Amino acid sequence: MHYNPALDGLRAVAVFTVVAFHCRFPFALGGMIGVDVFFVLSGYLITTILRSGIGLPEFYWRRATRLYPPLLLMLAAYAAFAPLVFPTVNPVFDVLLAGLYLSDYTMAFWYQPLSIGHTWSLAVEEHFYLVWPLVILATRRLPVRPLMWLLAVGFVVATTWRIVDAHVWQDWHRTYFRFDTRMSGLILGALIAVMPWRLQGERVLLIGRISIYMLLVALLFFRFRNIWFIGWGGIAVDLAAAGLALSLVSGETAISRFLSREGPRYLACCPIRYISGTTPLPWRSGTNWIPSPHQSWWVGWRHSSPRSRTGTSRSL
Repeated sequence: MHYNPALDGLRAVAVFTVVAFHCRFPFALGGMIGVDVFFVLSGYLITTILRSGIGLPEFYWRRATRLYPPLLLMLAAYAAFAPLVFPTVNPVFDVLLAGLYLSDYTMAFWYQPLSIGHTWSLAVEEHFYLVWPLVILATRRLPVRPLMWLLAVGFVVATTWRIVDAHVWQDWHRTYFRFDTRMSGLILGALIAVMPWRLQGERVLLIGRISIYMLLVALLFFRFRNIWFIGWGGIAVDLAAAGLALSLVSGETAISRFLSREGPRYLACCPIRYISGTTPLPWRSGTNWIPSPHQSWWVGWRHSSPRSRTGTSRSL
């Protein structure tokens, strides 16, 4: 496996879109798609790590030591200041829900903890961290092709489940926040990780450009609290995020060189790395740490996840 700085850059762009969305910038009214990009990246990275031979105890320990320090710091600050800022809420109850990674389902069904509702994405990823190693363990003896088909079917099933849930209940809260309705991007990222081939030649840049155009359209025109976006628009965002990730891990292009620049990666990674006690700057340490969309609470409202590594693969 080798370090891929472009994935850090993509994470930085996703952080920016989420922060811009919460700041209500007019060019980022669809900035919630940054969360979907994170989920695809997380599916790819976690699957790559698990298939590299890491043991389950070590995997779970690494996830806990990377996720909990910044989360507990944020929850401690919230508990201290919530009585002043949000006098009508129960901060102890909110901290318990967020600290136990339950806020994806409690936000979906009971709108709690509303004041720190951004922790829902952390809960989604934590549930993925708990379940996915067992899936990888159960399928470790499968040949690559059947495993690819299994993940492709899983993506279709997860997407269909989200669309059906959205149209049956007509409740964006219920569908948007839950782990079981947000699995499609995670599974699609995992599919990229197990694929034995990569794009080659002009296809690398072509797929990357098409994916960026699709994400820009979503950023400008998709809207939050919209049943159509949750149901059908999510398919386009998942596929575009997966296409861009596939392009970045397939070879060097103008896109990957731009995303590999040090500035965005520093702004997106380093404050969190210091908080969680990990190694210094990513371009000096030779490793890359990509949080999921929730640990970036220091700049807006969202994410924390794994190390960004990619493996060498056979070309298509």
